[in-house]
Amino acid sequence: MHRLALVLPAVLALSACDGGRTSGTGPVGPSLYITSPRMDQVIEGHEVSVMFDLRHYPIGKVDEGGNGQHVHLIVDNEPYVAIYDVSRPVPLDPKLLTPGTHVVRAFPSAGPKDEKGALHHESRKNPGAFAWVRFHVGAKGGPLADFDAGRPTLTFSRPKGEYKAGSPELAKFLVDFYVTGTTLSPITSGVRAALDGKPLGTWTEWKPWVIESPAAGAHELELELVDADGKPVDGPFNKTTRKFKVGS
Repeated sequence: MHRLALVLPAVLALSACDGGRTSGTGPVGPSLYITSPRMDQVIEGHEVSVMFDLRHYPIGKVDEGGNGQHVHLIVDNEPYVAIYDVSRPVPLDPKLLTPGTHVVRAFPSAGPKDEKGALHHESRKNPGAFAWVRFHVGAKGGPLADFDAGRPTLTFSRPKGEYKAGSPELAKFLVDFYVTGTTLSPITSGVRAALDGKPLGTWTEWKPWVIESPAAGAHELELELVDADGKPVDGPFNKTTRKFKVGS
C-alpha cells in the first residue's frame, strides 16, 4: 500500500495553495505548515501518516519531562488527537480513511501550566498556527470534495472525552474552537453554543470561553457558526455536536 506522511514545517507566511493556511502577520509564535500530501493529491490505499515540523513551540508530555504543550490533530470532523511527539510520523486511523475526500486540520494547544496563564488545551490563535490540507483516497468525492478553510469555517476543539471530578479542567471548564475565513464580531459572525440543548448564547469574540462546570454524567455541547443575523453559515464543519462525560 501507498504510505504517505503529512509534513508540517513552520513558517509565518501562509499559503492556501499547498496545504491550506491562514494568512497574516504578527509576533513570532507557534507555526505549522503542511507539505504532504499536496493539496488535492489522490492517494491509493489507506495508510496515511502525519508528520509535523513545528517551530517556536516545544511540546512533550509532563510525565516524560515536557511542558504538556501539544498539537491538536483533527481528521475530517472527528474529535482531535493530542500529539506530544513530532519526531516521528503519526499514523491516521485507517478506519477513518474511507474512499473519497478527507480533510486534516491541526493547531498547537497549551499545556497544563502555561507561562502566560492559558488554560490546558487552549488553542494557540496567532497567525500561522492553523494548518489544513484536503486529500483524496482513491478518488475525489463526498461531502468534503470542495472544502476550503479559506471560507468561513468553525473547528471544534474542546470539550472532549471524560473529565475527572476535582480536575483543573473541570474546575475551569473550557469551550475552545478555531475560526478561519471570517472574524467574530457583532457585525460579522458569531458562534452559537448550547449545552444539552440549553442555549449558552452567541459568542462574538474569539477567545477561550469558560462556562459553569457541568454536573456528573453524560453531556453534549453544540457549536454553530452563524452570521450577524443569527443565520447558519454553510460549511461541513460549521455545526458540530460533541459528546463528553463528567465523572462523579
